[in-house]
Amino acid sequence: MRIRTLMPSLSGATKIINRKNTYEEDAKATLVYFWSMSCSECANSIKNLKELERIFGNRLAVHAIHMPREKSDYSEALVKEKIMQLEIIYPVYLDNELKISDRFGNQFVPAYYIFDEQQQLRFYKSGYSALKLLQQKIERIIK
Repeated sequence: MRIRTLMPSLSGATKIINRKNTYEEDAKATLVYFWSMSCSECANSIKNLKELERIFGNRLAVHAIHMPREKSDYSEALVKEKIMQLEIIYPVYLDNELKISDRFGNQFVPAYYIFDEQQQLRFYKSGYSALKLLQQKIERIIK
């Protein structure tokens, strides 16, 4: 995706867990986070995302897209168990058919897409190292 591209639809998920836990009405920025329960880097990055939630509160809407990489990643029960274990409270979209991933053109986990209030892409990065930049990018968008 190119910078300033409008945020693709998040429709087409196999299931949405924590559907009601979003701050869309008050959000100044939206973070779409692609992850997989079989990705060890993803579990570590989720801990850092919790810190961003604490810092930005309802000014940041977070949507997690679970993108399967291994056979076990397709198990709804195992993904729910991982969500509980990691204490994820924001919406998690199970993308077992890769409809959302394809719409974003995303092939990697972890991957981060930050959109502004007009839903335009302002930042994209994949890999664990992207975490260092997220807070700074979100602060710029919110101000």
